[in-house]
Amino acid sequence: MSTVATQRPLTIFDTSLRDGEQAPGNAMSLQQKLRIARELEALGVNTIEAGFPAASDNDLAAVRAIAEAVRDSRICAFARANPTDIEAAAKAVEKAHAAQIEILGVASEIHLRHKRQISHQQALDEIGSAVRLARRIGFDDICVAPEDATRADPGFLGAMCDAAARAGATMILIPDTVGCLLPGRVPGLIGTVRAHVPPEVKVAMHAHDDLGLAVANTLAAVEAGIDEIQVTLCGVGERAGNCALEEVVAALTAHPTHFNRSTTIDVGRVYAACRLLIESLDLPMARGKAIIGENAFATAAGIHQAAIIRNPQTYEFLEPEMFGAERRMVISRHSGRHALKAKIEAFGLSPTPGLVEFLYRELTASEEPVCSDSKLRSLVLQNTAESALPA
Repeated sequence: MSTVATQRPLTIFDTSLRDGEQAPGNAMSLQQKLRIARELEALGVNTIEAGFPAASDNDLAAVRAIAEAVRDSRICAFARANPTDIEAAAKAVEKAHAAQIEILGVASEIHLRHKRQISHQQALDEIGSAVRLARRIGFDDICVAPEDATRADPGFLGAMCDAAARAGATMILIPDTVGCLLPGRVPGLIGTVRAHVPPEVKVAMHAHDDLGLAVANTLAAVEAGIDEIQVTLCGVGERAGNCALEEVVAALTAHPTHFNRSTTIDVGRVYAACRLLIESLDLPMARGKAIIGENAFATAAGIHQAAIIRNPQTYEFLEPEMFGAERRMVISRHSGRHALKAKIEAFGLSPTPGLVEFLYRELTASEEPVCSDSKLRSLVLQNTAESALPA
C-alpha cells in the first residue's frame, strides 16, 4: 500500500454516499452504494458516512447494509438533533464493526431565525440533549456539526462546542455549509473551536466549493492541525460540491514535508475509486479536472510532447501511475514530429523521415482537433503500403 509518508495522522471521512448523493442527479441504488462503500474501504478511508437513516426506509436499509458489509472503515450515520433521527441512526449501524453518529446543530443567526425559528438557548439545549441521548443508546463516537459554522457568531459557536463537549461529544465538525470561507480565516476558526473543547475532543473540517475554495480551505485546515477532513470522490456534493478527496490526497502526497501528516489512503487506488463513482452516477466530468479529468495526464502540444518523451517531469509535477492513471500522448494538429515518431514506434512500425513528414503535414492542415490512434495507424499503414508499391 502506498501511503503519505509524514508524522501526525490525519483521518479521512468520506461523505460521497450522504452529502454527495444529495446533489441533484446523484441518487444511487443500494447495490451502487455497496460497491462504492467497498471501494472506499479498500481505498483506506477511515470513516464512511453511509447516509441519513431517518430520511426514508430506503436510506435506513442502505446504511444498515453498508454497516454489515464494511469491516475496516468506521460507518457514520447522519442525524438531526432529535430522538427520532438518533434512534434511526442507532438502528441502522447496530451491526457495524465500528460506528459513529454525526448530529447536526444550528450555529448561525440566519439558520436560527429563518430555518429553525428557535432561540440560542434552545439550540444549545437541543444539542446537549441529543448528544446525551446518543450516549445513552450506545454511541461512544459522537460528532457534532454546528451547521453554517463559518457564518456563526464566534461566541455562540464556542458556546455550542462547549455544550456538545460537556454532553459527551468526541468530535466537533466545522461545516462551511454555504462555501463562503476563505483560507486565511481557517486557523482562527479552528482556534475558536479548540478553545471551547478539551484536548481529547477532535476537530474536523467540512468544506463546500461554492467559491472554488473547498480544497484550499481543507488544506489550510490541515496546515492548522485539524484532526480529520471530510471529502467526497470527485468533489460531488450539494450545489458546487464538496472538497475532492483525490485533490487533497494529491497535495498531501506531493508535499509530504510541508504538511507533515500521514493518511491511510492507498494512493494507487484513487483513480479507480473516482472512475467507479463517475460510472455509477453517469457523471459529467470536466476534461481538465485535476487528477481524474480526461486531460489531467494528457498532452497534445508538440513542444510539451517532445520534452515529456525525454523526461515526463518536464511537464508533469505528478506521475499518473501514482494514482492508478495513465499518461496519454494525444496526436493533434498541435503535435510535433517527436510525438509522431513515438506513436509510429508504439505501433511497431518504422518511423522513416518521409513518413513522419507526411503525417506532420497532414495533421497541421487538418481541421479536426484530435487524431485518434486508430485513424493515425490507418494513415501510417496506408502511406507505408503506398510507398512500397512499384513506381
